Amino acid sequence: MGIEMKPKLTHNTLLQELLEKYEETFEILYPYGLNKLIENDILEIVAPRLTLEGFFRLFDISEEDRDKIWKEINKIVKKYSAMYEI
Repeated sequence: MGIEMKPKLTHNTLLQELLEKYEETFEILYPYGLNKLIENDILEIVAPRLTLEGFFRLFDISEEDRDKIWKEINKIVKKYSAMYEI
């Protein structure tokens, strides 16, 4: 039995982890390029290797949109993080 770490968002968080642990991120990332990964049938291939920062770069997401996405996802992660507090 391992120790579960409190959830934390970093730019190195993998896309797969975001989509599996925080389902709400699907709707956030979909219009920014996730839809293209699905349409091209490559999500399963790239998600385990692609970080959030890599996603931003791959789809040339503006700084303004990056900030917006970061805040929305961080809010979700913090919500889940609160569940780990005693």
